[in-house]
Amino acid sequence: MPAGNSTIPPGRTPVAGVAWAQHKGVAAVEVRVDRGPWQQARLAAVPDIDTWRQWVWEWDATPGTHLLEARATDATGYTQTAVTAQPPPDGASGYPSAAVTVRRP
Repeated sequence: MPAGNSTIPPGRTPVAGVAWAQHKGVAAVEVRVDRGPWQQARLAAVPDIDTWRQWVWEWDATPGTHLLEARATDATGYTQTAVTAQPPPDGASGYPSAAVTVRRP
């Protein structure tokens, strides 16, 4: 994902990160812009379920300030929630996010 509070050029921009679901595996990652509809990211292949999974989504960035959010779904069908919680005892939750500014051409 672009670094939070960064300024980027308009146009096709890869939004990427990693996801992990210990002992379950990551089945899907979705990304959304400005709380719009969730869009499916592409997932990299992994050797086993206990491996961090890289993902990428191509965004047609338009000028302005935008909020990017991501969420993962594990192989059991559980989808990450927006509720923020610390890792102990069940793992961190909440959507990773970044506010970015897309400059005018």
